[in-house]
Amino acid sequence: MNIRKMKPAAEKAYQYFLDTPGAKVSGVAKRFKLSVPYAYKLRDKARGPSDGALTIEAWAGETTPSPHAADAIVLVKPNDTSMLETLGSRAKAYGAFSDNARLAQALKRAMADHAQDMGKTYADDQWEALEMIATKVSRIVNGNADDIDQWHDIAGYATLVADRLRGIIR
Repeated sequence: MNIRKMKPAAEKAYQYFLDTPGAKVSGVAKRFKLSVPYAYKLRDKARGPSDGALTIEAWAGETTPSPHAADAIVLVKPNDTSMLETLGSRAKAYGAFSDNARLAQALKRAMADHAQDMGKTYADDQWEALEMIATKVSRIVNGNADDIDQWHDIAGYATLVADRLRGIIR
């Protein structure tokens, strides 16, 4: 969170997350008239500091996450050679997943904070495109900046929104 004082609606939503840890983010956003990304940020702040790792007992073969998990998660043991090869090639192209996630989430939080501060809301396709672009930027910054696919994808997400604004739905 920024050092700035939160707006009253944000303070109330934050307190609500503290009092009701299992609250659905979309419901809290609607109730307090906040953007969904900003509500996620408030929820994460209310949960407290995290090293970014979930404590999952399911790794042993069960599919039930620990009560600390944000959402229901089904885990698969990494015993598939092709999957491990794919993960290895992705790490070489894009950098470590944890580094990517940290930068992508920081970019998305910054966008959500600024949008909230400016009182801006976006259509779902606009916000999704902005978030996907942030993910692609993170991959470029952490990995191979000469990978044309990331640049191509950024252009594609922007084009999808621009086309929809022109009345072309893809």
